[in-house]
Amino acid sequence: MSTLKPFDREAVLSLAARVKRVVTAENHVVTGGLGSAVADAVTDAGLAIRLRRVGIPDVFCESGSIPYLVKRYQLDAESIAAAARSVLA
Repeated sequence: MSTLKPFDREAVLSLAARVKRVVTAENHVVTGGLGSAVADAVTDAGLAIRLRRVGIPDVFCESGSIPYLVKRYQLDAESIAAAARSVLA
């Protein structure tokens, strides 16, 4: 999604209705972000899907270079792929 606000609830629900698993990835804190919006939408719609949110946990974050932070908070491609595989289990 290119923007979080306004949240395109219909597009998310259209996709979520066709799959059993969803992984969201965001480059900031997961609390109150895209994953939360998706979780709210699918829960309100009564859809039974597995959801995995990838992003920075709700903690005080470290400082550092972008490559370091991407790896530290598991926002790299390998970590996101691992999260997607874990939701398949």
